[in-house]
Amino acid sequence: MEEKSTKLRPTIYGMAVGESLTFPISRLKSVRTIASELGMMFERQYTTRTDRETKTIEVTRKA
Repeated sequence: MEEKSTKLRPTIYGMAVGESLTFPISRLKSVRTIASELGMMFERQYTTRTDRETKTIEVTRKA
């Protein structure tokens, strides 16, 4: 899991195709918003998946 002080936008923007990152569930809204914005602005595809048991959100760059 990434540290809380990690800057989300540059971290998600810097992901390679097929790469996945996991963040704490407390960053859910921010991760989803940033993935959506970056996808639209730079014609990329991201998916997110939440895990209620571990209280994490995983973002994956698809294209």
